[in-house]
Amino acid sequence: MIEFIGCTGAGKTTLISDVQRRLVQIASVTTSFRLVASPLGLRNVTNPTARHLIQEFIGFPFFIRSLYRHKAFIIFILRMLARQAGFSVFMMNNLRSLVRKISVYEMTKRRQHKQIVLVDEGTVLLAHNIFVYSSALYTAEEIARFASLVPLPDIIIYIKAPVETLVQRSLLRADPPRELKSRNRELIEKQINRAVRMFDQLVEAENIQSRLLIVENSGLSEQQYDTVVNDIAELIMDHSRVVKDV
Repeated sequence: MIEFIGCTGAGKTTLISDVQRRLVQIASVTTSFRLVASPLGLRNVTNPTARHLIQEFIGFPFFIRSLYRHKAFIIFILRMLARQAGFSVFMMNNLRSLVRKISVYEMTKRRQHKQIVLVDEGTVLLAHNIFVYSSALYTAEEIARFASLVPLPDIIIYIKAPVETLVQRSLLRADPPRELKSRNRELIEKQINRAVRMFDQLVEAENIQSRLLIVENSGLSEQQYDTVVNDIAELIMDHSRVVKDV
């Protein structure tokens, strides 16, 4: 299981697609959404809301079965969400996100021995929902606690870009996250700065460092970008060979 993380506008989705195209020539590879949706013939659904609903519906039994195993992590997330004043749309969406991400994680873990699975919105990215879009302040200890409890993928690819680039890409997105739909440049820049600081803190955790690749995705020539895609694909294939040999 390979999870791609990074701020809105970092280019995660595009990079995942290009890495998948490179890998499919030499290995069996899919994305986490397609792994979940394919058995029902829904792998080609593109609407984000529909994709979320599909993952929640199919994955919910897996979430229920894994409650005890992820009990400490779930309790931590619930406590972080409870700091928001009252029950809100923010809390409801993040509860759904928690269920969805753990469900997909569990389904992927059960099937990843059959093929390489690339994850766009995984358990580690849940930190973005909890720490960035929340109005509450967070501490370094809370980031460290999240890192110690979160169910981890085999490899984490952290996609980075300068703040100004992230802001520009976010403003140009046709489908921005609901939290950024105001198109308010000042608000977007504030949230992206907060996200960059949070991710930079998060990836310092020892258990994340041991499975981390950081990729700078800005100002690259076509040749440099191809090299990045090849390097990621090679890392994934090397890991896949090691796992098969164990």
